[in-house]
Amino acid sequence: MSGTPVRFLAVSLETDTRRVRVALERLRLTLPVATAESEVLEPLGLDSVPATVFVDAAGQVVARVNGIGSRSELRAKAERLLPAPATAAR
Repeated sequence: MSGTPVRFLAVSLETDTRRVRVALERLRLTLPVATAESEVLEPLGLDSVPATVFVDAAGQVVARVNGIGSRSELRAKAERLLPAPATAAR
């Protein structure tokens, strides 16, 4: 998905930023992380964590995956949501 207009943001319900940083290092994740209280779940339409929420450029939630989605499941969902690549005119 290299070169696609996709950005990632992790949201942690853990408010201890030191623990969040340690978890990111342990998981070798290099993405921005916001810490939030549980009331962030309702506006996103979530009733459990972990979950993945897909938000479009306008800020609208367009899809969700509850639980730990597999890499292939998340990739397939993202590819369905992205616009088709432009093809060169002949």
